Amino acid sequence: MTKNVAVTGATGFVGKHLVRALVASGYQVRALTRRPQKNSKNLIWIDGDLENRAALEQLVSGVDVVFHLAGLIKAKKTSDFTRVNSHSVKTLVEILREGPSNPHFILLSSLAAREPHLSSYANSKRHGEDILTANAADDMPWTILRPPGIYGPEDMETLKIFKSIAARMAPLPGGAHNRASWIYAPDLAQAMLAVAGHKECYGQILDVDDGAENGYSIDEMYQTAADILQNKPFKFAVPKTALKIFGHTNVLFSTLFGYTPMLTPEKINELCHPDWVCHGPHVMDLTGWKPETNLKQGFNKTLKWYKENSLV
Repeated sequence: MTKNVAVTGATGFVGKHLVRALVASGYQVRALTRRPQKNSKNLIWIDGDLENRAALEQLVSGVDVVFHLAGLIKAKKTSDFTRVNSHSVKTLVEILREGPSNPHFILLSSLAAREPHLSSYANSKRHGEDILTANAADDMPWTILRPPGIYGPEDMETLKIFKSIAARMAPLPGGAHNRASWIYAPDLAQAMLAVAGHKECYGQILDVDDGAENGYSIDEMYQTAADILQNKPFKFAVPKTALKIFGHTNVLFSTLFGYTPMLTPEKINELCHPDWVCHGPHVMDLTGWKPETNLKQGFNKTLKWYKENSLV
């Protein structure tokens, strides 16, 4: 069994779930952090960021697997997406090629990379994939994972869905029939563990979701949340044009008030895209991993965490 692993993005939403799963499975984990963290059994924190080459060298020295999860989902400038989602891959690959070890490099990308024309975010994720495939040494094992929508405890984005339903409102961006796949974060963590060191996954770009054939429509997703809350929200389609106007306004306000906008015109392109269903080669095809949690089960567990933390 692979024992020594390195993780970037360990303090993020998905990273927290992965680190917990790794430690629980007996791995020796080295994790990158920008803020002071307390070491614990099987977990050592490395102070630094993606631009600190010395910290990255310390992070990956002698490990068997590198999980590169760090990334931006919102940014003020396109260059920020490129720096974090693309250039960091190049830096890590260079460090690994120069070092004595040859770990399995697992890049957590996004299903958005399938449609790089939609946004700077999607393009940066695709660029990161291209950098890995083009620059990895011939003998460097690598795997790229493309998850769709990720949700679960500690996710603040899915919280917005539940708050909207609680207010009896269900806005459907682009239309009720647009479809998307989903995956529960702890299931994604287990999928990454299944891929680690698995030779069948070397050199592969793999989708990973909860196994629901053809995903879920936006209407089904909101209805699932509404059933759990025992609520009957008012559902209404929001035209892309109206959303774009809101996105441009949000960008203007972010410039005036100095915050990083999540909802931008480019993000609207992603939200209104009709097909975010996993279609490509899948982690399930090459490993023994099977998702344990469907959308209803996952939403129930996620809502329980929100309630326990007084968020809804």
